[in-house]
Amino acid sequence: METTQIQLFIAQSIDGYIAREDGSLDWLLGLPNPKRIDHGYNELINGVDTIIMGRKTYEELLALVEEWPYPNYKTYVVTGDQEYRVKTEQTFPLYQIDRETIENLKSESTKNIWLVGGGTLITQFLNLDAIDEMTLSIIPVILGKGIRLFSDSPKETPYTLIKLESFETGVVNLVYRNK
Repeated sequence: METTQIQLFIAQSIDGYIAREDGSLDWLLGLPNPKRIDHGYNELINGVDTIIMGRKTYEELLALVEEWPYPNYKTYVVTGDQEYRVKTEQTFPLYQIDRETIENLKSESTKNIWLVGGGTLITQFLNLDAIDEMTLSIIPVILGKGIRLFSDSPKETPYTLIKLESFETGVVNLVYRNK
């Protein structure tokens, strides 16, 4: 049996930001996409059963959608606030990220795990060598400032490019595997 992989699948601006300074993701909605190209999202979502995201990402997502898009996935929201209450079904708070927690999550999953964001959480996983594969969807926009993809001193980590895909929307997906 294949082991569960942690996959980072995230959009970023050309200049390396995943959100505006206030955490807003509204800039993602401005991409012209008349053919509704999914940029690899459906392949990813069909291969996972668990989702991990930071509290700010969770709150921003809730502000963007009318209905929770992941009712059939076990979702963990990482937060340092022991009093934090999630607002969606199949969603659970997760108060710490360490090797043991990551191994427990992997052992509970029958498919892969999608690491959504944000930047601080991504760096935590990177620094624990816990990102097996990353798909960076480069959106053709420069934000100039905001929340960086890798924040809080990520460690040097080699990855191998395994796939490059461009779309008529101007989006480019770079898929990397941890060496």
